[in-house]
Amino acid sequence: MPKLFVFAIGGTGSRVLKALTFLLASGVKLNNTDEVIPIVLDPHATNDDLLRTKELLREYGNIRTGLQTKPTEGFFSTEIKTLNRAIGGNATIADTYVFELQGVQQEKFRDYINYEGLDAPSKAMASLLFSDENLETKMDIGFVGNPNIGSTVLNQFRYSDVFQAFAENFGANDRIFIVSSIFGGTGAAGFPILLKNIRGAQAIGQIPNPAFLRDAKIGAVTVMPYFSLTTSDNKLIDPASFIAKTKAALDYYQKGVNPSVNALYYIGDDQTKAYAYDPGAGGQKNEAHFVEMASALAIVDFMNTPDSALAVSNGRPTNPVYKEFGIEQDGTALQMGNLAGATKEIVSLPMSKMALFSTYLSQRLRTAAGTVQWSKGNPQISTSFLNSQFFNSIKNFDAGFRQWLSEMGANKRSFVPFLLDAPNLGHTVRGFEPKKKGIFGGESDVKLDIVDDFDQTLNKTAEGKAYGSEADKFVQLFSEGTDRFVRERLPKVMDH
Repeated sequence: MPKLFVFAIGGTGSRVLKALTFLLASGVKLNNTDEVIPIVLDPHATNDDLLRTKELLREYGNIRTGLQTKPTEGFFSTEIKTLNRAIGGNATIADTYVFELQGVQQEKFRDYINYEGLDAPSKAMASLLFSDENLETKMDIGFVGNPNIGSTVLNQFRYSDVFQAFAENFGANDRIFIVSSIFGGTGAAGFPILLKNIRGAQAIGQIPNPAFLRDAKIGAVTVMPYFSLTTSDNKLIDPASFIAKTKAALDYYQKGVNPSVNALYYIGDDQTKAYAYDPGAGGQKNEAHFVEMASALAIVDFMNTPDSALAVSNGRPTNPVYKEFGIEQDGTALQMGNLAGATKEIVSLPMSKMALFSTYLSQRLRTAAGTVQWSKGNPQISTSFLNSQFFNSIKNFDAGFRQWLSEMGANKRSFVPFLLDAPNLGHTVRGFEPKKKGIFGGESDVKLDIVDDFDQTLNKTAEGKAYGSEADKFVQLFSEGTDRFVRERLPKVMDH
């Protein structure tokens, strides 16, 4: 199967990659691939958003590694690999999802370009292109809204061992997707530079498969402003400049970027929350936002596009398309019912399954293990399994999932599709609760509690089946059981 390389640039790139990981874990399917290889480009190595995404990907990988039979549908069914593991291990590149930029740790931009060592004409040119503030910028916290700095530093990627390994492993039918914001520094600079280097790999020299890269199927999402920042004196990043920067970048993209991308997705939101001002030194931990989840769905849409619609000739897509994301019903607090039919068709069942799974983990699993029928055989899910390293990865991943939903629910605009830990599982998916029975009959609010109903669904699902290991049974049974439960007990969730 072809591979998908996802380049996640800057803090927004990491947050969109995190959203994609949760969608894939819940069973959202990527067509035309069964292997995703993320490559994160961010000079801010201690960015909390980046660190959280790295940890999430690590636990996802641990869960996949712990399964004897790798699922092809349902929970954790898509392989996510580091570039190192995708090429079978290579001592020249680290086994990490993050490309480590050279020369940015504790270094000012003036030192990076050797400003003092330039001859007089070159120094004069540098002074025209970069302000004194630019030259004094310490790049270990990113490019703090300055794409002119970012474009200079990120250009090193094309000469790196990582780019070499990527090119060597890229096949004719593989695809590329680039995630970036357009109103900051790292993303706005990184997207056009990366795109140029991929399409123009032949000019770099000594790059494997340059024709494959020149004519690659490339999609991208460019994220426009969807949050603001609290005001601060002497700030390096001015939120008042976000719109102006976006307009300038869009004008540049129209000429230099758009014609080179098969599918370009635009997204943003005018319902914005002001995050605490932090140019990077404080860790830069932003709350998850629905825009990031919608941006991840751009990747799903791109992978659902057939090869025939993504033809490229001499580095130019023959039929580039440009798309925006929209919801069906506007609101400041979105639920599943607010989403357009095509979006609900992709996410409603998988995410509802994951929400039910999370509630069961939280409320019931420890008392059910080894006692309820589904847990007793072929093989048994015992209390010792609940103390295993595999289950610890499940718990950590679930904690991240719950935090992700909680942060989206507290943001503006909020996304509140689920009531996690609902005692009545029929009320887990907001807006799709069963109706109470009327005096003359009709739909009944049947008791859908964890002990009586969901355990019975798991019992029926496990009946007559044998699994290769406790881990295999746990993931497969809950994926199949939650699917059955939604379809039988919450059928309206399936209406699109």
